[in-house]
Amino acid sequence: MIGGIVLTHGQIAASLVDAARRILGEVDNLYDFSVGNLSLEAIISSLEAIIVSEKWTDGVVIMVSLRGGSCWNSAIHLARKLPQIEVVSGVNLTMLISFLSKRNRLPLQQLAKTVKEDTVKAIDQFSSLNV
Repeated sequence: MIGGIVLTHGQIAASLVDAARRILGEVDNLYDFSVGNLSLEAIISSLEAIIVSEKWTDGVVIMVSLRGGSCWNSAIHLARKLPQIEVVSGVNLTMLISFLSKRNRLPLQQLAKTVKEDTVKAIDQFSSLNV
């Protein structure tokens, strides 16, 4: 199975994972991780410990809050160091549900691409001025 890590600042990761579980029921091989005030080195070390201990043979998708921030940078560092890691930014509930519902059907790289595409497709706007 492909593992998942939701990596954010504050309690965003825990809240997203909790919301996904309320919608889909209990899920396994999914971690929420809040960086808090951790240094980049501490984030990388903690992430690596999770990934190595889980031995996800099919890989892992790390879903981060913001491209270019410490979550992104630490995940990218690990993706360059360890095999089978995909990183997707802009994590939200749509992304997480897409990941959880498709990870048993798609290979790692296709899953990451599909999760990103599904997330973008879900962004919309309603304006009462256009009615």
